[in-house]
Amino acid sequence: MRMTRSGTGKQAIWRGLPAVVGAGLIVSLSGADLRAETLPIEGVYPAGSDKLAALNLIAIGPFTRADGEALSIQLEQSLAQVQVRGAPYFRMVPHRAKGGADGTVTGSAYSNVEVRPEQVRARECAYQDNKGRCKQWRDVIIDCDRRIVTLTYTLQVEGRRREKLYGVASNAEDSVLICPESGDVPTVETVVSQLISQVAANMRAQFAPVEVRDEIRVKEGTDGLQNDAKKKFKEGIKLTKRNVTSACTVWGEVDQLVPDHGPTLFNLGLCAESTGDYDAAEALYRRVYELNRSERYANEAIERLNRRRQADRQIAAHEAAARR
Repeated sequence: MRMTRSGTGKQAIWRGLPAVVGAGLIVSLSGADLRAETLPIEGVYPAGSDKLAALNLIAIGPFTRADGEALSIQLEQSLAQVQVRGAPYFRMVPHRAKGGADGTVTGSAYSNVEVRPEQVRARECAYQDNKGRCKQWRDVIIDCDRRIVTLTYTLQVEGRRREKLYGVASNAEDSVLICPESGDVPTVETVVSQLISQVAANMRAQFAPVEVRDEIRVKEGTDGLQNDAKKKFKEGIKLTKRNVTSACTVWGEVDQLVPDHGPTLFNLGLCAESTGDYDAAEALYRRVYELNRSERYANEAIERLNRRRQADRQIAAHEAAARR
């Protein structure tokens, strides 16, 4: 759906006004962030619900309201495609199948659209020279429309004995500002479809652990290092681009030369974490925190380890339930 208002008939050049102002954001990293050296850390993060993560056989029951069927189809496809550590995580079974399911999912979904007028300040070219260059600008008020598409949904999961395992009632929203110079705007139908896919993806995160590859920024501070230790530490930073194992070896040598150097210990913690040695990584992160309690990154790393341990527990419970 595209909305326009009648213009004044004068040619205008707009500055400071995006073609379509929506709810989503594109974040641009600064050049410094893009140049920062990182270590790849692969691991599994937990599902939002321990009870849902323990399920093996899942049935999608009836979803009511106008968009319920579309949401149920998206959710079933999303759960059927889940793989963790190279193996399918769920098996989808028909609703009310003989033998039953570990979890039966039902729900509802419907959408609505609200359009309200909104004014936007912008700059308009009041005078151009014969080469089309603006010589005089003026501030103007533009009449636009704010279109808000809302998807309201519910979802319930019951176990084999009809016990409630999970429930949610919420909504997803898309807001877009449509002005005379907006150009093509996604139709309401397209937006509703995108919101349904978004909700299905969010629900997938509640049901099952997810494998993630993080690029964690290494610490580059050299305060407290001198001569050979400082040189080696910087060498390790450069090696992260082409050989992580060698970088970790070099930092180990720095630790021998200058014990209790916070950035070295943190980077060694990343090395241990990247190999799955969470206990060693946590010991190193805790030492970094003891050396400088004002730094949050060590505690954030410990929290990351705790989440991965939770994922391991969820996978173990899932596998135990499959054997019963």
